Amino acid sequence: MKNQCLRNIKKFSFLHRMVDIWNGLSEEIIAAESVHKFKEKLDKYRYTTR
Repeated sequence: MKNQCLRNIKKFSFLHRMVDIWNGLSEEIIAAESVHKFKEKLDKYRYTTR
């Protein structure tokens, strides 16, 4: 969930920018069983959806 930012320092922070990207991922990627599986699925998603 994104909060409203009143200052640019928070608006351009890493966490604030990643909310949209994380919410755009499919449920299959987010619910991966392990970090290794998550990375595999994320790479497959990143390099095949362009």
